Amino acid sequence: MQTLDRLNRTFAIDGHAVFEEREPGMLRLQLSSPESTATVYLQGAHVTQWTPRGADPVLYLSPAAVFAPGKAIRGGVPVLFPWFGPRWNGAAFDAAHGTRSPAHGFARTSVWTVDSVRCEADGDVVACLSLAPDEVSRGLGFDDFALVLECRVGHELQVALHVTNRGAAPLEYEEGLHAYFAVADVHPARLDGLGGSTYLDKRDGSTRKVLHDGPFAFTRDVDHTHLHTDAALKLHDPSGHRVVDIVKTGSLSTVIWNPWTVLTPGFADLPADGWQHFVCIETVNADENRLRLEPGATHTLAMTVRVKTVRVKTA
Repeated sequence: MQTLDRLNRTFAIDGHAVFEEREPGMLRLQLSSPESTATVYLQGAHVTQWTPRGADPVLYLSPAAVFAPGKAIRGGVPVLFPWFGPRWNGAAFDAAHGTRSPAHGFARTSVWTVDSVRCEADGDVVACLSLAPDEVSRGLGFDDFALVLECRVGHELQVALHVTNRGAAPLEYEEGLHAYFAVADVHPARLDGLGGSTYLDKRDGSTRKVLHDGPFAFTRDVDHTHLHTDAALKLHDPSGHRVVDIVKTGSLSTVIWNPWTVLTPGFADLPADGWQHFVCIETVNADENRLRLEPGATHTLAMTVRVKTVRVKTA
């Protein structure tokens, strides 16, 4: 087990990387580059904060988020593996092993191992964390995988999930970077890049639909899985005076989610007005786009986030 003292002695970099334990049992890594800062919790290899210098946080972290061992953190970039949402390839509860299949898989509540932290020549700071099979994953039928999460912090945020099949048979799985993007006000926010795409509308019994052309407006609760798309996206946040560019690789699904007033009361870790201040735009491989990885092969799912400040004209 990696202790706080050992992590700092092995990986801390003066002025750029330090490990902390603000909440009992929850170690986190604070990263700092000349361009931005970020926070990564070892539980879930979970990026909870990315903030360019002189700007507001780009990721939304719920003020009511729970930071406790085994509890998923509401906000930031949860890592989803080996399924998205409810388990697609097995029962919710395996009586033979006495294990329950958690929503979105086990990776986001597992404690990852820090492999390296380094500063690049361009000033970026890069952290790599890994997850290997353990008693929990084996109890759920997953014992032949290796995960590596790479987080690069600089003038942009890059998060990459590398999945390797260590077994002798193909590995079928779903995955996702469940990013919560902060917006000053969701009502005028618009999302470009998905016009004309086919999606499953989870709020309507997963009915297959086609999104209209043009920007997508957030007008009610939304839970869309857009299929067979690798399009780059632009999140326009007029009230926050910025545009967020989201570029993904190794992903053919994009999920859009906001609970609005309909579902928010069901989340104890989300304040009553929280839905007004974020939209989830998720880099995913799920449903029809779930993956089949051959023995010995590695697949990389990655998301790159950039921010442009929009100047406000004055009279």
